[in-house]
Amino acid sequence: MVWEMLLYIYILYSPDWHYRSTMPTFLFLYGVSFAVLHSIIRFDIGFKLHYILLCLLCIPRVYKYYIYTQNTSAKRLAKSYVATLFLGSLCWFVDRFFCGQVSKWPVNPQGHALWHVFMGFNAYFANTFLMFCRAQQREWSPEVVRFCGVLPYVRIEKIKKQ
Repeated sequence: MVWEMLLYIYILYSPDWHYRSTMPTFLFLYGVSFAVLHSIIRFDIGFKLHYILLCLLCIPRVYKYYIYTQNTSAKRLAKSYVATLFLGSLCWFVDRFFCGQVSKWPVNPQGHALWHVFMGFNAYFANTFLMFCRAQQREWSPEVVRFCGVLPYVRIEKIKKQ
């Protein structure tokens, strides 16, 4: 999860970064340091707070891409990203703090499992939206299409240079 967020930070902020090798080097060393510390110390609440902080670092830049994107399908991807993040967080919160009450229901909604499902879709929508934005920056004529009419993905037509 941390590596995913570090990748998003790189994708979101690298177009405006002046020193090309500094940012990926720093993010890599940061990720390795966090992984080593986490394997030794086993952060519990610290890991969750760290992940939330990394997510919050991405939100202003995602919003910037969102407001500059004119394509309604791409905007729907960004909205799906936020919606799945909210729903996944809600499932995690309910499972974490109300597990005793929820487990007594006739049908257990399995909040932790739903969190994983929503966060999986969240990562997919984030990557797809970022792919659209990056292709648009590169002037590759991106288009959001749907696989089997359901799952959105980005089709890119690169302009052939002569």
